[in-house]
Amino acid sequence: MLSKVHAAALRGVDALPVEVEVHVGPGEERVVMVGLPDAAVRESIDRVSTALTSSGYRLPP
Repeated sequence: MLSKVHAAALRGVDALPVEVEVHVGPGEERVVMVGLPDAAVRESIDRVSTALTSSGYRLPP
């Protein structure tokens, strides 16, 4: 594991704790998101990709 970030997810007016773990290793370059199978998780892949691109990193297609 490269890093662990603590964040929060909103459910109504409640904030739920979330841990985000990042792993970097040899092999195929890819982004894998696991968790609740709802639209927020699927949309977060685009948000992460955009943030990385804006920071100067290149992601595989």
